[in-house]
Amino acid sequence: MRKMIRAAASTATAVAALAFSSVASAAFVFSNDNGGNGTFSGTDVAFSIVGATDGADFGPDGNPNTSFYVQTFAQSEVVTFTWSYSTADSGGGVYDPAGFIHNGVETQLSVDGDPGEGSSGSWSETVLAGDTFGWYVASVDSLGGCGELDINGGGGGPQMCVFSSGGGTNPVPEPANLVLMGAGLLAIAAAARRRNGR
Repeated sequence: MRKMIRAAASTATAVAALAFSSVASAAFVFSNDNGGNGTFSGTDVAFSIVGATDGADFGPDGNPNTSFYVQTFAQSEVVTFTWSYSTADSGGGVYDPAGFIHNGVETQLSVDGDPGEGSSGSWSETVLAGDTFGWYVASVDSLGGCGELDINGGGGGPQMCVFSSGGGTNPVPEPANLVLMGAGLLAIAAAARRRNGR
C-alpha cells in the first residue's frame, strides 16, 4: 500500500513539474525598460509582476514603461500556466495592460475595464528552441495605480496595486475621463441657465 501511495505521489509531482517544467528549470530574467520601477516577487514557478508605480506616462522613447520576466528557451516545450490580473487604475487594463510576450510579440491577457474587477484564466503556449518567452506588465500611465499579473497563484505577498495618489481610496480620473466629466458639467450648467432664464 505504501509503495502505491509513494508511486502515486511521485507521478503527481512529475505531472505538475511537466506542466510548468520550463519555469522550474529555466533562467528567467526580470527587467524594466524606459526607466520603470516595476517589481517581481515569488519563485520561477509562482510569481507576481507589479508594473511601474512612478506615475510617468511614457519613457524617453515614447513607449510605456514595461516590466518583463523572460528567457530564451534551449529546447522546444509547452508552457502552461494560470494567471490573474488586477489593477487599481481608473481605466483598468487600458492603462496597465499585462500578458505574455513571445519572440517580442505581446499578447494581452488582461481585460480592459473597470478597476478592481480583474481578470483571470489559463494558457498554454508552444515555444520552440531559440524562442524568447515570458510575461509583462506595461504602464501606459500609473497615475491611478499599477497593474499586477500573478502567475500560478502569484508570489504570495499582499496585493501591491493600490492608488498611488488621490488619498489612496478613490481612482484618479484619466485625462480622457476628465474631458467627459467637463462636458457633462457644461451640459448641466447650460440646462440650469436655460431654466433660470425662463
